[in-house]
Amino acid sequence: MGIAVAVLIVGAALRFSLASWAIVALAIALVLAAELANTAIEALVDLVSPGEHPLAKRAKDVAAAGVLVAALGASAAGALVLAATLGGR
Repeated sequence: MGIAVAVLIVGAALRFSLASWAIVALAIALVLAAELANTAIEALVDLVSPGEHPLAKRAKDVAAAGVLVAALGASAAGALVLAATLGGR
């Protein structure tokens, strides 16, 4: 969440365009949604499989990987927005 706040501050300081704000908002929302899904999956796995099980571990690992993919995509989108903003100056 701290990174999202930093991005919002940088965006305001650099006066992002409306399109850039839309991309940033969607990227932040995507990462937050992935985190929420990961938390829900982990809680559900813990409920139905309190002991260790290879499939339970796989479900948790895949959910965590989804968060990583979302974060990497958001980082790429942010880098492109930043490059476009700074390139236009």
